[in-house]
Amino acid sequence: MIRNILFTLFCLFSLHLVAQDELYPPAIEISDPTLSKFLTELTLAAGKKDKDFILNHMDPNILSSFGGNGGIEEFKEYWDFEKQHTTFWDELENILLIGGAKYEDGSGSYSIPYTFSDWPSEFDAYEHYLVFGTHVNVRSAPSTENSKVLGQLSYRIVKLNQSPQDNSENQNQWYNISSTDGKLTGYVHGKYLVSPIGYRMELTKSKKGWVISSFVAGD
Repeated sequence: MIRNILFTLFCLFSLHLVAQDELYPPAIEISDPTLSKFLTELTLAAGKKDKDFILNHMDPNILSSFGGNGGIEEFKEYWDFEKQHTTFWDELENILLIGGAKYEDGSGSYSIPYTFSDWPSEFDAYEHYLVFGTHVNVRSAPSTENSKVLGQLSYRIVKLNQSPQDNSENQNQWYNISSTDGKLTGYVHGKYLVSPIGYRMELTKSKKGWVISSFVAGD
């Protein structure tokens, strides 16, 4: 009997250890209807590249980088916002796709994506990424051709074995990663990897409604 209890406790403890490096999107629980409405409008604006909506729903002191003074004009300059080639829309769509943190009632603020606000402190944010997706292939070489699938990962935190700067800046970026237990090492395509200190957006509830108070990357 005691042996069975100890075995059960050991299994439960093992499962807990396995779950420590998993980071699934939180359940959508937003009790504030004004926030739900704003997120819907923001998503539509992102799809339409609606510059007027963004500028009209922006905190006057919006933070665009940790080295700046903030403000709408600084935001426009930082992102080349008035130009057609601005990368702002791609970054906004990416973080909206990942999704936000669980909303705390009455907090008056909301953070997107959850990979920043919910990141476990035991994993260095500069050395680890999240494999964002289910059954993502880990390959033996940085290509879908002439490479073997070594394993698959779903919403798992992994260690980055190379600097992002080591890759050429093209659409076919691959990164060498290892699982946190060291049992799986290989290449994952960059489109499935999310940095906890990548671009994120902070929303704040003001007198005129929800506004974008920061859109920054780094730490």
